[in-house]
Amino acid sequence: MRLLLPGICASLLGCAELGEPRFEPAAETLEIVETIPAQGATDVDPLARIDVCLSEAADPRTLDDFAMTLHSGNLVFDAQIELQLFGWRAPGSRNGLAAQAWCPGSVISLTPASPLEPGLVYRVRLHPSARGWAGEPLDTSQAGWLADAGGEPIWSIEFRVAGDPGDDSPEEIPPEPGPSLVELFAEGGPFDPQRDLCSCHRLPDQLGFARLDLSSAALAWPELVLETQPGSTGFMRVTPGDPSQSSLIHVLMRDQAGEPLHEVREAMPPDQPLAFADLVAIARWIDDGARLE
Repeated sequence: MRLLLPGICASLLGCAELGEPRFEPAAETLEIVETIPAQGATDVDPLARIDVCLSEAADPRTLDDFAMTLHSGNLVFDAQIELQLFGWRAPGSRNGLAAQAWCPGSVISLTPASPLEPGLVYRVRLHPSARGWAGEPLDTSQAGWLADAGGEPIWSIEFRVAGDPGDDSPEEIPPEPGPSLVELFAEGGPFDPQRDLCSCHRLPDQLGFARLDLSSAALAWPELVLETQPGSTGFMRVTPGDPSQSSLIHVLMRDQAGEPLHEVREAMPPDQPLAFADLVAIARWIDDGARLE
């Protein structure tokens, strides 16, 4: 495939043609690579987030609010499940950002609604609903998978929170707000005009410019955020608050072999992966609501 000009936006936003969805049967399975905390950990931070690192990218459409749950004894705790299509949050941290890629695939995260109680033993249960981007099922033959009372596979880990029962839990530190689109266009940002990453969307004689004008943040914002037609992966360009369901992220990603996600013919930039820090910045922008300013 020939591109008009190199850049992160070439295929994503109109310079290059996306291929037909590839629906060949999945030949592999998803595996659980790592969990944070680890099985049997005894000094887990009360402010920890539970992360399950997978071997490949997972399809966000296959997870619901009950795909992973948090228990202690007979109690079930309120917790928010989230799919990080790539591990952009620091492992196990509610507020930190990853400095580099730490998981080969997606991360299923569970954030308790309140700090964990010191001294208590918790159990996380994962149901095998998650599927890879090409439909790969979770490998339930791995160690850690058991049968529940109904005979269905269930995966679980247990861990103990640091401290003694009755200790005061630390107060949460609110996360820093994500960047605005204006900041992504500023010097050093992924859409900085001086970096020349989206040239075909700034030149009036290019097809990309007709499809999306990236001359400025103000012109780009409505076409990125308000576009009503789904992209090749079936998602809007940007789904505010959910990077995993934004085709902007899908086309910028590569797997460990450098290949694009299923249904994306060529990941962008075409010559080399987008810098991890740039991808994190775009994910943070979307996660924080995809603000213009």
